[in-house]
Amino acid sequence: MTTIRTIPIRHPVFMEQCAHLLHGNQIRSRGFRYTRPAPMVYEYQWLWDSCFHAIVYRWFNPGMARDELLSVVEHQVTEGDDAGMIPHMAYWNGDGSDLWGQRRRSIITQPPLIAVAAWLVHQRHPDLDFLAALFPRLVQVHAWFNRRRDPDGDHLVTLIHPWESGWDAHPRWDAPMGLEHPTDEQSKAARHALVAQLRAQGCHAERLQAAGSFAVEALDFNAIRAADLEALADIADALGADGALWRAEAGAVQQAVQHKLLSTEVGADLSGPDETPLLGPSAAPFIALFGGCARPEQAAALVAQLTAAHFWTVYPVPTTPSDDPHFAEDRYWRGNVWPSVNWLIYRGLLRYGYAEEARHLANQTLQMVQQNGFHEYFNPLSGQGYGPAQQSWSTLALDMAESAPA
Repeated sequence: MTTIRTIPIRHPVFMEQCAHLLHGNQIRSRGFRYTRPAPMVYEYQWLWDSCFHAIVYRWFNPGMARDELLSVVEHQVTEGDDAGMIPHMAYWNGDGSDLWGQRRRSIITQPPLIAVAAWLVHQRHPDLDFLAALFPRLVQVHAWFNRRRDPDGDHLVTLIHPWESGWDAHPRWDAPMGLEHPTDEQSKAARHALVAQLRAQGCHAERLQAAGSFAVEALDFNAIRAADLEALADIADALGADGALWRAEAGAVQQAVQHKLLSTEVGADLSGPDETPLLGPSAAPFIALFGGCARPEQAAALVAQLTAAHFWTVYPVPTTPSDDPHFAEDRYWRGNVWPSVNWLIYRGLLRYGYAEEARHLANQTLQMVQQNGFHEYFNPLSGQGYGPAQQSWSTLALDMAESAPA
């Protein structure tokens, strides 16, 4: 079980700013509290956003950190084929019917980070009752992944919509979406049209694959799942249960990522039932480090790629390298810096002992947010912020700065 570390507060002014922003973005509904990603733009609750919010809250408001995670599991599916799934969006006011056919939730998921977030919160503010409340929910969601999203049994789950990745409009999804150099409007229209197909097929991964729909075994998503399974094992151990099952499953996912998705040269997502490699360059392979999915030589190759000029920009890390034809620093997901992605890469660098690179990434992310504001995503060359201001997950810069190696 991971040792709890106490880390000193190093950035009190920035912490106060983050606390003020997150407090202003809080919503109370039906006896629960959550943090909207941004006022007037993202008013609903998103799965991985709430996990990131909880990770930041643990520095100054552990009660809200716990509430954030307890609220996000409240919409876990309890019956039917998708029992156990935690939806990527929760509609606390019941506004979801038009798009999803469900009043209070979406019908897809997002990267599983709840166990990771819960364990980080517990490490700083131990609370076994909190872990016990979440534990069965976490067991159920990973059982759902195995049952519904791994049709070929290779320990790699399949995404059925780009929204599940969190990288909504990245160029890596153009080919499996049947798009070629789409405009932003074309890409958005295709994502919305895909929802109708998901509803018609009951979100059944195997049927969707057979129909030629979007079906991708994504490297970063599966690496995140490996880390979440490891955290689930730590939670089980803390509660006096046997974490060996979850640790073994994490190991199986890590091996699958190593052997099927990652090489020392390039990492690739796999698309469709024939597992066609998607070879377009992106920052996704670096997230293999977060999940412990790289052998030492693979990690060294990834860090060498990461610190090359086309990724190690003035403000790293663009999700598309700056020398790629698809790179567009000011277009949504086409080459911007995203705090969520930076945080995952940062934690992976720490995991593999690349302290200097982790420190640089933390420092540049902090500087980018402090100088340009709490935006959704940023220009990797100038630091300019895009998307709504007062974006909650930009506060991840605080977590990176507070936990960076001295």
